Amino acid sequence: MRRTAGWLLAAWIGLALMGLTVAGLAGSGPRALAQAAVTATPRPDGSIVHTVQEGDTLFGLALLYGTTVDEIRALNGLDSDLLIVGQELLIRPPQAAPAAPSPTPAPVARQPGALCTGAFEDRNGNDQREEGEPWIAGVRIALVNGRGFQQTLISQAGQPACARDLEPGYYLLALDDPAGYQASGFPRREVWLPWNAEVTLLFGLRPAAASPAPTPLPAPAAASASGLDLTRLGEALLLAAGFLALLLVGGAVGYWVGQRRARPR
Repeated sequence: MRRTAGWLLAAWIGLALMGLTVAGLAGSGPRALAQAAVTATPRPDGSIVHTVQEGDTLFGLALLYGTTVDEIRALNGLDSDLLIVGQELLIRPPQAAPAAPSPTPAPVARQPGALCTGAFEDRNGNDQREEGEPWIAGVRIALVNGRGFQQTLISQAGQPACARDLEPGYYLLALDDPAGYQASGFPRREVWLPWNAEVTLLFGLRPAAASPAPTPLPAPAAASASGLDLTRLGEALLLAAGFLALLLVGGAVGYWVGQRRARPR
């Protein structure tokens, strides 16, 4: 009987102590969360630092800030759950500032293009204008395209001649060789012109080779004082004499044959 009464007394004391413990935890949890919500200090670098107040626990702080007890310990180098009032705990480390968005480039308005051309003395024959190769002015260069556009540009001294406000497309440049020069490259060239562009195409010229001297014709045969060609007259007389000789020989042969037939047998 005494043993049973002792067990009952021990059980009652245990239940009483458990009730006090649960009541203490239930009372301190909300208070700790409320205090933490008031004393949390966000910083400009994105970090969150909490100043420990009376009643704070690692478990309560983890619930408040949406983290874990282990993470709070790791950030602050804690090896126990003991907290000191006034202690600063790093809840969230500094955050990298988000990169500023790149500004969207404004669309480029489409503008007509330009074609520039000219002529120069191509002294080394590579069809590329280099330093020391002078411009040749006054050369006519035709500019056409497949849509009926046509314009003649005249080369200038010191700078290319340009046709502006041209729509994009393929264009043909045709060189008209000036007197005394010939193209060192192709005299007709096709080029593509895009929007908002200026394209320059130059023609190299070299001095034209000298034409060979014409072969002199033979002098005409000498003529008589009367204006007749003696050579031709001699040929005609010789031909007539030959013809007469043939007639005489033929007549003689015919006479001889006739005499032979007339003799009595």
